Amino acid sequence: MTTLRETPCVSVNQLGQYLTGTPSLRKRIIHGQRNPVDPRYLRYPAAAQAITEYLCEGRDEVILRYHQRRLLNAQPDSDFDAHRLALCAEALQHCLLAADDLATCAIASPADGDPAPLEVAGVAVKVRPEVLLRGVDARGQMRSGVLKLYFSKHAPLDERAGQYIATVLHRFAEERLEQRGPVDPRLVGVFDVFAGRLFMAPKSQQRRLNDVLLACEEIAGCWNRN
Repeated sequence: MTTLRETPCVSVNQLGQYLTGTPSLRKRIIHGQRNPVDPRYLRYPAAAQAITEYLCEGRDEVILRYHQRRLLNAQPDSDFDAHRLALCAEALQHCLLAADDLATCAIASPADGDPAPLEVAGVAVKVRPEVLLRGVDARGQMRSGVLKLYFSKHAPLDERAGQYIATVLHRFAEERLEQRGPVDPRLVGVFDVFAGRLFMAPKSQQRRLNDVLLACEEIAGCWNRN
């Protein structure tokens, strides 16, 4: 059972949709963030864990296929659990089909599962990237970045939403990863698993950051009305 969130907060993936959504969608997002789903009913933790393992353990497709078989052969405890297992297995199949788009020379490692959120205009933006990335540029300098996974079978990210999310990811990386090396936009992105699309952080970010600020001001102002 979950409790009502008293202070404004939003996940980075939902913030990307908020920035490009209709008024009705924005209202639903605020309501959903204020009244969160019980963690027992989240759909994709198993798929996220499997994809993270794949990325951090040598990008061997055998890892994804193993977890896909394990999910398909698991005995569900309920109709919801059966649906969740099937969705996670399907997500891994989409990841397999898009594996080439995730190829990178960077070294991947699992990110901290619950980092402190970014504070933007009174809103706690929960970023929670799944993977930390480290690479070396042409001059031999260490660079850092992050990768976020996005799961939605029926609401794929469009280019604008993907770039908004990647922009916030870039800001998060700048604030939290500088000790690992300067942040490289080419190592910062969000991967829409079902769509098989990777959205990288844009080089020009100031306008998008201004939009993020205004959106968070709006979320904070509407929080107690939903």
